[in-house]
Amino acid sequence: MTDAATANPTSTLAGVPETLLITLAARLMANRQNPDLHFTDTAAEEVGNAIGFDPARFSSDKASMRGCVARGQWFDRVVSRFLAAHPDGLVVSIGSGLDTRANRVNLPERADWVDIDFPEVIALREAYVPPLPNAIAIAADGTNVASWAERTGWRDGRPVIVIAEGVSMYLQPSDAEAWLRGLIAQAGIRRSSLTLALDLASPLMVRQSHRHPSVSKTGARFAWGLKRPQDLGKLGVGLRIVETFDIARQCGPLAWLVASAYRMLTLGRPVYSCALFST
Repeated sequence: MTDAATANPTSTLAGVPETLLITLAARLMANRQNPDLHFTDTAAEEVGNAIGFDPARFSSDKASMRGCVARGQWFDRVVSRFLAAHPDGLVVSIGSGLDTRANRVNLPERADWVDIDFPEVIALREAYVPPLPNAIAIAADGTNVASWAERTGWRDGRPVIVIAEGVSMYLQPSDAEAWLRGLIAQAGIRRSSLTLALDLASPLMVRQSHRHPSVSKTGARFAWGLKRPQDLGKLGVGLRIVETFDIARQCGPLAWLVASAYRMLTLGRPVYSCALFST
């Protein structure tokens, strides 16, 4: 490892992997920038301190900082509900980055948690994220479901929730469709109930990604968006929508106005939302 990488463990990240720093910055700044959301993440603070990360690089993008926290809280609620209903269930987190959700939720002893991401990101997770006895990390292509399903503890009949926070918009449309069909296929093979939680960009958001105040600093670009969350059900055969959450309207007054105006002009389409699906 070079001296530069030793001094800054995230210096080798670029493009999509580097976007994990945006959500890390949001969690570290939450108490100062958005105290009304009542969000605290002590594990993220440990990670930030350990890698010497300064969130100031992204903190001026206050809409994204607030949106990331609100989005994270929605995912926390969804996962907590799943684990309450299925204390022996399996949680698979695609594109986890340096997220510490497994440390935030009350993970039952009989449940298992699997984080999947790029090899360079998994190396960071294993070095800096506080470990849990029933959580593992796998370096793999999260969209190639067959390549990791056998390694996760996905037993026949076991309820599974797959979460993908800040992931879908970076996928190529063909990869997104293959990922959804792969999830459905593996759930079918194992006769398991499948729950899927993800955030979805609109086509407008995809077209404007080069203008995003934080994403543009990483060199990453959005590639996939849907007009409505319900459209995902057309790609993933057998998925039905359970709930949606309009993130864009959680990012401050200006974002609320823009998102509301967009809904009016498009007959109800969200600019940016979370959605929960199940089989």
